[in-house]
Amino acid sequence: MQPIKVIGFPRSGTSLLQRLLTSHPKIHCPPETYVFSGAARMIRESSGEGPDLGMLTGLAFAGFEEADVLARLRALCFSFLDEAAEKEGKPLWAEKSAFDIFDLDGIETLLSGHCRFICLVRNPLDVIASMKELTDQMGQNVPEMRPWMAQYDNYYLAWAAAWNDLNRAMLDMHNRLGDSSLLCRYEDLTADPEAELRRITDFAELPPFAGKIAPEKAQIGLGDWKIFNTDGVEKTRVARWRRSLPRSSAKAALEVVGPLMEELDYDLPRISAPVTRQQRIVQYKRAKQMALSAHDHVKSPDKGKDKDLP
Repeated sequence: MQPIKVIGFPRSGTSLLQRLLTSHPKIHCPPETYVFSGAARMIRESSGEGPDLGMLTGLAFAGFEEADVLARLRALCFSFLDEAAEKEGKPLWAEKSAFDIFDLDGIETLLSGHCRFICLVRNPLDVIASMKELTDQMGQNVPEMRPWMAQYDNYYLAWAAAWNDLNRAMLDMHNRLGDSSLLCRYEDLTADPEAELRRITDFAELPPFAGKIAPEKAQIGLGDWKIFNTDGVEKTRVARWRRSLPRSSAKAALEVVGPLMEELDYDLPRISAPVTRQQRIVQYKRAKQMALSAHDHVKSPDKGKDKDLP
């Protein structure tokens, strides 16, 4: 049995999958460890004139082969997770950390051939709505988003571009890995957890399981605090963007993510939103008039009641 590495863009359901997998009698999923993104940053190198600058190049000059360096670093990471699984009395671990997809190249270099990968995707409009919620909770954007924030003055478009770029990279990795990688959709997992978990256990060559989860109120560690408090798979989080995303931003984001959404078998929604400056002016005037009418309607019953007073 090979261990499992879960990869997905933040807010794509990786915490839900983590909770489901750890309920398997043979799998332990610890809170987010970030061991692999940390290791990926250790082997990241910068290129320029002359040799690359980084640990692999430096150790090569010291007489260490790249394969040996990667093997030692991988063994270090695995040792922590092996010990964590052993403490729980389970023979296998599955690891997910929310922002690992930002270090995907290094993680693939480190783990290819030594792990099974589960790649999880979610409707990007729902991801963007959830990223907005995360950002509001944190009081800042996550540092990993800075390259996209530097390109766009609209947060929604920055999240859309990041989702598009990183999920494209993940799909490319998934195709390279072949039978060692399984692609799942959050919407399929929430619609029919039993069927989707059966796909996962068949892929991992493990016995099937019910995938029951209960609130983990004593859970301490990095991860999605909302998922720790759930007692089952919720379907209400699908299409949440319709209730929270501004229409103009949603329409603009759709232009960025639309082609990849179709490739992932998502239906493209029709979003009615103003495009030109004049259309936005008209929409604003109409909304202002509706707000004033509603305000007058609320006040008028009180005026009528005054006439009826003795």
